[in-house]
Amino acid sequence: MDLDPDEIITVELSWNNDGSPETYSRTITRRQLGNLLLQVDDMAADTEERAA
Repeated sequence: MDLDPDEIITVELSWNNDGSPETYSRTITRRQLGNLLLQVDDMAADTEERAA
């Protein structure tokens, strides 16, 4: 199955700033989602390195 990296998808996000969850959605491309996930993965790796 081929995925179009420029396909628009909807992502639901949840933010809990003051103890009450707030859910909202954003539309992004699959390519943008992939880039965001790579950034989050890099941030997690950096955090693990600093904690060690």
